[in-house]
Amino acid sequence: MADQKTPEERHASWLELFFDLTVVAAAAQISHRLHGADSIGQVAACAAMYYAIWSVWTTTSVYANVAGERTRRRAVLRTMLGIAVMAATVPGVWPELLPGEHEELKGRTAVFVVAFIVCRAIASRSAARDGQVVAFWPATQSLMGTPWLVSLFVPHTVAYWLWGVAIAVDIAFSMLGARNPRAVEEMTKRARKRQEQQDRQQERRLARLIERGITPDQLPTVPTTYISVAQVERGHLDERLGLFVIIVLGEALAQVVASNTEEAWTYAVVASSLAAFLVLVMLWQLTTLYGFTPAPRTTAPLEPWQSLPAHLGVTASIVAIATGFGALIPDAAEHVHDKDRWYLFGGLALYFLTSLFAGLAGKAPLRWYLGWLLPSLLAAAAIAVFGHPLAGWALAVLAWVTLGWFSTYNSLPAARERLTRVLRRQRPR
Repeated sequence: MADQKTPEERHASWLELFFDLTVVAAAAQISHRLHGADSIGQVAACAAMYYAIWSVWTTTSVYANVAGERTRRRAVLRTMLGIAVMAATVPGVWPELLPGEHEELKGRTAVFVVAFIVCRAIASRSAARDGQVVAFWPATQSLMGTPWLVSLFVPHTVAYWLWGVAIAVDIAFSMLGARNPRAVEEMTKRARKRQEQQDRQQERRLARLIERGITPDQLPTVPTTYISVAQVERGHLDERLGLFVIIVLGEALAQVVASNTEEAWTYAVVASSLAAFLVLVMLWQLTTLYGFTPAPRTTAPLEPWQSLPAHLGVTASIVAIATGFGALIPDAAEHVHDKDRWYLFGGLALYFLTSLFAGLAGKAPLRWYLGWLLPSLLAAAAIAVFGHPLAGWALAVLAWVTLGWFSTYNSLPAARERLTRVLRRQRPR
């Protein structure tokens, strides 16, 4: 009997890799804005902007995942341009930072919001043109755009609250809608209704052409579009999300390097820089070990409605950690600013909380919660709150120790097993 060939595994295309480059610029701008934040509201605004950029990247990547070879190159490149525009406008979303330039900066905020809505619409329209209903992440084909539009006409302090409401609804709708069969049926019905309306419009256009004397054989060919529920390609989606994590880690490493370019290499600077490098290495190791969801699991791979929010938490935490290190290294021998300590250990705490979510979804073993997750989370929270007396280099080392313990879940049992084998060999017979 002839050997049956297994289908070739799909990988990220050159177009998708080119598209990912905009994430580097966006992450750098968000991190730079965090350095200049003076209030919790401004930090929250950075978080909202990061979600907007992440969601545009995600919806476009999900569209490419379900479209495969039918991915529309122009749609992806237009979205790439949109993310670049959003990244370029990030420095202008805080009118109070530059007095006297309120109108100019307000215009930049409007550009950010409009670019975000247009990019999301491009992904939604592209999937709809292919007849795909992306039920496993409904945000690909929907957007609560009203709060974003209203935010253009209200004070910025109110606008950021509107952004928060829109983001919460966006995430909740995708997570709950993907689990609800009725929501999937409703999405499919709406897609069929839209397609029927488009078909009727096309029929009217053809009828007008015939009235003008065009013969039927001269009419343009209209492809038939069939409505179907899109199936996710797990391997391709996992690869895309993992590449995003690597890109964010690369930007974090660039910040650590940049922090050393104009500093005297004292013992404190070297120690904090080395600790920062080791933290990034451990984050990379955890990514390759568990994927982009930093928790062991005993069940099948997480569903997209579980893995995508976890991916958001992981990448946002890496941006915060990198921001903390970028501000900490130049002042390694001194007491750092409270906000910079909170960036570093708040980012670690967010990473551990994301691990908790992923662990619950994947039914991680109880001993992992009690022995690794809980101690690491409590340590990060305690240092964030009570670490003011510590110098920058000490905080960097504590961050390395905290994440180091969290990452030993797999290595300690393996080391204990190796030690047991060695001791057994040395026992007299």
